Amino acid sequence: MAQVNGISNEYLGPRSRGHLVTVTDSAANDSNKTLTVTTGKVWEVAYINATLVTTATVGNRQIQMIVKDPDAVEIYRMNAVDVQAASTTNYYHFSPRIAAAAETVATFHTIPILTVLLLPGSTIRIYDSAAVAAAADDMTIAGLVLEYEGV
Repeated sequence: MAQVNGISNEYLGPRSRGHLVTVTDSAANDSNKTLTVTTGKVWEVAYINATLVTTATVGNRQIQMIVKDPDAVEIYRMNAVDVQAASTTNYYHFSPRIAAAAETVATFHTIPILTVLLLPGSTIRIYDSAAVAAAADDMTIAGLVLEYEGV
């Protein structure tokens, strides 16, 4: 067996107090966003909302989320069911309370995420995997995480 386990000096449980922290990225001209868990902190994601405003550049955008641990090992990947066309605005809601990816109404996408504790240096990347107009489309993200003192 190659498994190796380690124990940190932190305990997360009923006596460990976390803080609700908002995480955002609203830089323009970018359809590729990455959130990184703060040094010394552990995150549990409550939700992340993304809005993508696309240019007239023809092509179907495919929004995807990839979560990686601090060693850049992928632990989760999920994408929206439907693609997004040129010259549109779509809204994406990522949450652990969603059972399956779906389009609730046109332009509104719901996407499940795992309920996991993310260690310092872990990343959450939300992006257009088709990279149709990566430097011109405008994606903004805003989320809420429960942040604990970490390792």
